[in-house]
Amino acid sequence: MSSKSFSIRHPTSQNPKLIKPSAPFPSLDILYKYRLANTADKSILGLKVTFPPSAQTPPHTHHGASVAVTVLTGSVYDKMNDDPMTVKKVGDSIYEAPGCRHRISANTSDKEEASILAVFVLETEKMDSLIEAQGPMGLVLVDEEWQGAVAEQMKQLMGGQ
Repeated sequence: MSSKSFSIRHPTSQNPKLIKPSAPFPSLDILYKYRLANTADKSILGLKVTFPPSAQTPPHTHHGASVAVTVLTGSVYDKMNDDPMTVKKVGDSIYEAPGCRHRISANTSDKEEASILAVFVLETEKMDSLIEAQGPMGLVLVDEEWQGAVAEQMKQLMGGQ
């Protein structure tokens, strides 16, 4: 298989090609958040997602948010729902409709960092409660079958606490 090939497997599968529960997580930084003046109950939030080399997110959705993404640096693998996987480069954009399942979001490089700007539109009350409870990670709803693997990695990142 070429380096751009992929397979989607459960976290316990042998030799997964791209989705790896032990892969580093990206960092998430809220750049801005505003209430939208032309809608009574929605806010817009800009989130910079920085993928270290080989980093990825587990399969996830975004609590019903509409999300527009632009690649800022590097390149990323992207697979939505059952669509074919693509490679997005600097300046490319992605739209995640509400309920869209982001199956693969990963840095294509094991040497260089990649970053994206993810712009969320979501009900203000929901956005506020998610961020208050879990910080920017609250905007990422990890698929149920991956939650155990993610919890284990988070525990290790927190020093086994």
